[in-house]
Amino acid sequence: MDKNLMILEYKESKGQWHYNMVRNHKPQNQPDSYGWTSIAFTEERKARVFTYMMDCKMHQREREGLEPYPAEHIKKEWKLFCYVYNTIIKNIDITDEDKKLVAEQFDSTKTLARLGHAGFSDVMEDYDLEPAENYNPLDFMEANFK
Repeated sequence: MDKNLMILEYKESKGQWHYNMVRNHKPQNQPDSYGWTSIAFTEERKARVFTYMMDCKMHQREREGLEPYPAEHIKKEWKLFCYVYNTIIKNIDITDEDKKLVAEQFDSTKTLARLGHAGFSDVMEDYDLEPAENYNPLDFMEANFK
């Protein structure tokens, strides 16, 4: 399996991401230059999940008028994310039935919109979605997929 490797970088002054792709063991750009801070050498698919998740948090901070997270905070968030990501891979038996349920019920675009990702605000309006925290915690489908 050929993995798209990269160095995930973060610019604290703007709260922005940079995917510094690695080809033939060499990063496309010099790491830790031009105000970028290296967060992790990782796979692009893993970084995308992390940055989408963090964008939801960062857009909320922006709406509240707060400064972007410091790079050290982003590094801690990365390690927490890796804990969850790796624990799922290591400990959870994902069956074909589980994959089918997620494929049928999980809509990442709507989920990101509900979580406040600014890049998906039009989806929030188009589908008249409720914020992510508005769900019935005792309803399995709502608690896990809505």
